[in-house]
Amino acid sequence: MRDHDSVHRPLSRRVLLAASAALLSQNTERGIAATVEREQIAAVERSDGLEPPLTLGIAKVVLQPGAMARAAIPLGARMIAVESGVLAVAVASTVAEPLSAKEFSLLAPESDLNDELFVPAGTTITFGSRGVTTVRNPGARSVVALDVVVYREEPRPMARAFTTEEGVSFQLLASAHATEAPPGRVAVTLERVRLGALAALPADLSVGLTLARVDAGTIEVRPAAGEVFAARAAASAPYSMPGSLEPISAGTAREVTAGGVVFLPMGSSSVIANPRQRPADLMTLAVRETA
Repeated sequence: MRDHDSVHRPLSRRVLLAASAALLSQNTERGIAATVEREQIAAVERSDGLEPPLTLGIAKVVLQPGAMARAAIPLGARMIAVESGVLAVAVASTVAEPLSAKEFSLLAPESDLNDELFVPAGTTITFGSRGVTTVRNPGARSVVALDVVVYREEPRPMARAFTTEEGVSFQLLASAHATEAPPGRVAVTLERVRLGALAALPADLSVGLTLARVDAGTIEVRPAAGEVFAARAAASAPYSMPGSLEPISAGTAREVTAGGVVFLPMGSSSVIANPRQRPADLMTLAVRETA
């Protein structure tokens, strides 16, 4: 397998390993066990790869009983994790026309009930070659789902939050645009990570192409190589919307609290750690070359 990041990675890995070792040494001296817990939510492999530029997005979607919405994206990778209720998902072999987040809410065509997948709470469904056309709530209680996408699109503004008269609510939790992507076959992975007191994010999640959202607690970000970006939360509260991504100056550290976002483009790396005693929870979306 060819190293897709051979120009940048040797420096970034050395810096990351040295910084992680120093942090581990400090924790050992203080008698602290730096625990890291990882849970894979979903993964999608694309044998034909993903052509940049790419849009990466993590959103929370709520559908009231009977609500339906168009939910198509250009061909890419998609993961839908249903947190409550039962979601009906209509699929097609291909999706040619891109739709923005705002268009997600517009009037939807009738779903083909013979080609719907019913996804109950606690279940995650993934899409690669097949695309989603519509989603609807066929039940009597609200549906809450996490909608995660990586697809080819030129950078453009995205609607951050809206609610429609039809009963669809959309909230963008994290997003970024990438001008480069790993070549060839790729794996797109969504994980939940809990960092214990003074623990560092594993090295494989601390390099690009990675989008991370802080769900709880505080992390400290120290760029090691390339450009590293962060966005502060609009409010220190669950599901608060982040501001704009801004670069972190080399040689500095920035704290990112709950609701904030960190983005590592290709060729970048960073030491990301929990500087507090309270655990920090993150959701990470990573795109990696695979064999």
